[in-house]
Amino acid sequence: MNKKLEKFAHLFLYFGYAVGAVAIYLARYNPTRQFLVIVLLVAFYVLWGFVYHHAKREASGRLYLEYLLIALIALLAGFFVLMG
Repeated sequence: MNKKLEKFAHLFLYFGYAVGAVAIYLARYNPTRQFLVIVLLVAFYVLWGFVYHHAKREASGRLYLEYLLIALIALLAGFFVLMG
């Protein structure tokens, strides 16, 4: 993967997080909607990570497991903070 494509991939990730942060802020009075945004952000994170590392030819089961565990932790934290 060349440097320009790598920079674009990371900018895309940061842009997705920024959109998610704005969406969480806009839904600040509705915990259910905020949790839905967190679910979408986690799905975006996992999908981006799988595609990115596959494109870099760094994909491995261990790496995918790491992404899934971090996603699970984020979902649980969001659930307990917003729905608890």
